[in-house]
Order: sequence, then structure tokens, then C-alpha cells
Amino acid sequence: MPGAGDETVRQTLSKSGETAADRSKTAESESNSTNAPTQVSRKDTLLAALLFAVDIAIVALFSYDLFGKAFGLVRNRCTAKKDFSVQCTVIRPAGSALWGLLIAGGGMSLALVAALVLAAVAAMTGRRAWWWTAAALPIIAICGLIGHFLVGNAVD
Repeated sequence: MPGAGDETVRQTLSKSGETAADRSKTAESESNSTNAPTQVSRKDTLLAALLFAVDIAIVALFSYDLFGKAFGLVRNRCTAKKDFSVQCTVIRPAGSALWGLLIAGGGMSLALVAALVLAAVAAMTGRRAWWWTAAALPIIAICGLIGHFLVGNAVD
């Protein structure tokens, strides 16, 4: 018979042989591991930065092309009169050129900003950041090509 100061503690065993205390420790460690942020690998961050630099380079190339064509859109037709005065009329560009500039400029800018913001959020939450910068590449290329063709057809 146990003594007056002794207390006996009964622990129920599960079928696998774990006690209730062991099960609560396991559940606590699992809940802590799901809430803790995971570390972003250096390789993932460098790959995201490299892809973002490629995104910026593609946007710069298409912008250079589109601005070069945009300056050729607005033309003046000037004629000299007999009294040495000059009369000029402005030839406005086609509507497709404006749509091309809007699609290219807006689409590329939106894709670039979205890639930057979403990659930063993904990196802070421990997810893969490079995916967002890689997803922006085809969007930038498609918007740039659409703008190139629309503006190019209006200049000719």
C-alpha cells in the first residue's frame, strides 16, 4: 500500500504504446513546425533576382523599340506658300498605334510590378519566389510583341 505522501498517477496507454503526455508533446511540436516560417534558400533568391533582371532587360528592349516607333508616328506636312509663309497640318497616327502603346506599356509594366511584389511576398512567406518572376517573362514578351506589331503597322 502506498504511503500517505505518495501519489500514484495513472497514464492511459494507446494501442501504439504512447501515453497521453507523449501525444500532447507530439501535437505541440507539429503545430509549432507548421506556424514557423521556413527559410528561403539563397539559390531561390538569386534565381528570382536573375529572372527579374532578365524581365527588366526585355522591358527595356521593347520600350526602346516602341518609343523609337512612337516618335515616327506624329508627322507634319508643311507646304511653303508664295509669300514665304509655311502652312503645316498634323497627320495623326492610327488608333492601332495608341492601342499598341497602351497594351505594351501597360501590360509590361503591370507584369513587372506584379512579379516584384508577388516574389517579395513569396520570399517572406517561405515559398518559391522565382516562380513569379519566371511567370512574368511570357507575359512581358507577349505584350511587347503585340505592341511592336500594332505600332509597327501604324507607322508604315
